[in-house]
Amino acid sequence: MTITVIADQGTHLLVTDGTRYAVIERRNNRLYNCHDTQRTGIAAKDMAAVEQILDSDDWTDRETAQQMFGSVAERGTGLAEHMR
Repeated sequence: MTITVIADQGTHLLVTDGTRYAVIERRNNRLYNCHDTQRTGIAAKDMAAVEQILDSDDWTDRETAQQMFGSVAERGTGLAEHMR
């Protein structure tokens, strides 16, 4: 699977496989889904393996993914500013 990063803000990435879109998180050189569950993650250098951390519910249309990305990026920025 070829994954392309469309947007990158803070720890979050908006990615596409060419037809579907998803938001993932990059921390400590690992990629994670954005679920509220236990997350193992994969090595950040292995973008082709993103399917290991995303399921069919994570993939969506571009507009929905961009809205989600904007929301999580805004929350992340607000949290970072609050922690300063």
